[in-house]
Amino acid sequence: MPNRLALPMVCCFALLNACGPAPDTGPAAVEPRSFLQVATVDGDVRGTAEDGLVEYKGIPYAAPPTGNLRWRAPQPAHVRDTVLVAEDYGNRCIQRPATEGFAMNDAFTQPQSEDCLNLNIYRPDTGDTQLPVMVWIPGGGLVAGSGSRPVNHGGNLARLGVVLVAINYRLGSFGFFAHPELSAQDPDGGRLFNYGLMDQIAALEWVRDNIGAFGGDPGNVTIFGESAGGYSVYALAASPAARGLFAKGISQSGYGRRGQPRVASLTGEGEASIEEMGVKLAERLGMPDAGLAELRAHPAEKIVEATDFGNFIALATDGVVLVDDLWPVYDRGDAAKVPLMIGATDSEFTTGPTEAQRAQLLRFMSEDVLDAMTPYYGNETQRDTYMYSDYVFHAQNRGVAVAHEKAGNAVYAYRFAMPGVDVARRELNGETIYGAYHAGDLPYMFGNFTGDHFDPTEPDETQRRVSDQMMRYWTNFARTGNPNGEGLPEWPLAEYENTMYFTPDGVQSRTDSWLERLDALNELVGM
Repeated sequence: MPNRLALPMVCCFALLNACGPAPDTGPAAVEPRSFLQVATVDGDVRGTAEDGLVEYKGIPYAAPPTGNLRWRAPQPAHVRDTVLVAEDYGNRCIQRPATEGFAMNDAFTQPQSEDCLNLNIYRPDTGDTQLPVMVWIPGGGLVAGSGSRPVNHGGNLARLGVVLVAINYRLGSFGFFAHPELSAQDPDGGRLFNYGLMDQIAALEWVRDNIGAFGGDPGNVTIFGESAGGYSVYALAASPAARGLFAKGISQSGYGRRGQPRVASLTGEGEASIEEMGVKLAERLGMPDAGLAELRAHPAEKIVEATDFGNFIALATDGVVLVDDLWPVYDRGDAAKVPLMIGATDSEFTTGPTEAQRAQLLRFMSEDVLDAMTPYYGNETQRDTYMYSDYVFHAQNRGVAVAHEKAGNAVYAYRFAMPGVDVARRELNGETIYGAYHAGDLPYMFGNFTGDHFDPTEPDETQRRVSDQMMRYWTNFARTGNPNGEGLPEWPLAEYENTMYFTPDGVQSRTDSWLERLDALNELVGM
């Protein structure tokens, strides 16, 4: 019986010999990999693709911190056996009540809830893998903010070739809380009070374990944030619990120079501890003898009503997540050995009455310090206008940059000075103050001009060019640890004096003319 498999083979060889080799049609076309649906350790996630972008919204990265998980370290997210259709943003974390004139009052459609530990991911709609990852930590004084604010939509940065992740974390008394009974129980091995910061670490752990499925490189993660987000970047770089979860950091208008409160086990005799916060909250609730179980069962809205929002919340030293105040960690060279970009806006908090600014300064320093600093500002009025912003942001950034460089790390310093709408230029000792207020850099850095930060809703050519340059610097830094790239003005390392200026008169690096003043302030008040 003839071999029916061999016969066609003989014919093929005969045809090849008769007709020569088959024409070369080139490599077969390969369909680019689709990232519309990906598999995570918690289950499959399906996003949406439009306009060159794939978006995934409202992905849980930890279990809902409700019930007995209120005031606990974040727990792993629940595993799903169905596909998560990530088309809608998740809940916002419970916020400080809106106040008139507060910059975070822009419109939201997402409800507030304790069930809010979710994140959003944006990536280019290509088949590219091993993309650099940028994790956005929103600001808001640790009492407000969300990864889903319109201004921080990550699409414009993602289109430049990164995977961008924007996170939520617990805020106010839900994210930062201590109580004697909670410390006595110690359910999380010494991790106390800093629950919002622990959420950030949990989100970074989720990114480490899952971002490869979205085409990101888990070994090339950059954390970046503004205001409380910048403060968080400083804290994460100082935290042994976050070590190895990121390779670079960008702190925009970060703060946190003051000494932190401490948990009771780290205080000396007669020193106040952060556990008193929980006692005072119970008193304001009208239940001074309430135990932890009662407080956990209390409605969330009542907790908000009883929270003292008179001051921005400070992180606390717990000995595990944060082992010391931030400045000593940097001063010793013990912060993470990662490149940093550090900067602030040129006018930050300079719009309030000068007497109010002066009153704020006197909370942290003496009249003698104010008098000693007056010559650096020319007169008392200018001192009272600018010195609070210098103390909170610029001088601290200067101190951290110098210390981090001395520890052998690359630092790139900048000052953002694109003025807000209808803001007039001013002069300080011969230097132009353009008038970029706190958070005024966000529309430019994300490329989203929403009008919520004194920014134009229809940017002109100069404003758009500066925005494009910022986005390229930021994504270049995320890619390589160096912000420079083709067609951009050269941005040198800080090397103790260089600062990159973003102004309507041009983007350029030069020796920072503020350094003498900032160094004098740091010398007088310490870090």
